[in-house]
Amino acid sequence: MARYDVREIKALLERGENIVNWVQSREQADHGSTTAILYAYDAQAGSYVEHLKTPGAQALKQNLGHKLGMLLDRIKPNSLLEAGVGEGTSLAPILNHMRTPPARVLGFDVSLSRLLVASDYLSSNGQADVDLFTAELDRIPLATGSVDVVLTIHAVEPNRGREEAILSELLRVARRALVMVEPSYEMASTEARARMDRLGYVRGLTETLRRIGQPANEVERWPYNSNPHNEAALIVVEKSSPGPASETCFVSPVSGAALVKRPDCWFCPEDGHAFPILNGIPCLTIDNAILASRLESF
Repeated sequence: MARYDVREIKALLERGENIVNWVQSREQADHGSTTAILYAYDAQAGSYVEHLKTPGAQALKQNLGHKLGMLLDRIKPNSLLEAGVGEGTSLAPILNHMRTPPARVLGFDVSLSRLLVASDYLSSNGQADVDLFTAELDRIPLATGSVDVVLTIHAVEPNRGREEAILSELLRVARRALVMVEPSYEMASTEARARMDRLGYVRGLTETLRRIGQPANEVERWPYNSNPHNEAALIVVEKSSPGPASETCFVSPVSGAALVKRPDCWFCPEDGHAFPILNGIPCLTIDNAILASRLESF
């Protein structure tokens, strides 16, 4: 992964420039550069919690939490993963609105800075038991079928061109259902489509789901858009024949083999890579991997 001076990134943010476009222009990358998304979200860490102070923002989140909480209560998951959890500003109201919250809740994001904010925000909203970790959408360090429901809320959004890889990975981890609130190019206005094209937002999610053999059971317009020019859809995929429940355990993003917990890291004896734990948060992306094949001897 290319590295950039975070001071320059922050200066760009203060000037109102689009960090994703800035990084991608230097990488000569198409839409969906993971590096660009990481730097953009890291620089913005804390802004989502801060935004909740603006008029109407809290009410919008509560409406989101009520609607998705009712949906999840219908499915009754024992475990829930929010992929792209950000700062936890959606997950907290969802869990608080559920009649029967899942026994285990996990959330990951590509940005550790956002997860540090999320940890504080979730704790202050009565959800201190959420297991947070860094990961990428197309390489989730969890065993196949190890979470009942996987949830995304505008997380797949900036990844045009990677729709199939990401949806396949989300469905791999989800044992019973995938629930998404994501931009809908197909339902959007002409103006909103032009914006999605300019920003490289995903399109054709329902078509992609059909192509990979997991068509959506429900698709409807999402009524609670914080930006009227970013029109979203609620997409629900419930698996007709979910496999048996398996343990929700971390696996190496390098090999897919099981990770073993150590005091300061998660370690994979099979592929010899260690993944650090910072402020209690496991860092489980490929870029976090440290080759340390002799670690288990010490």
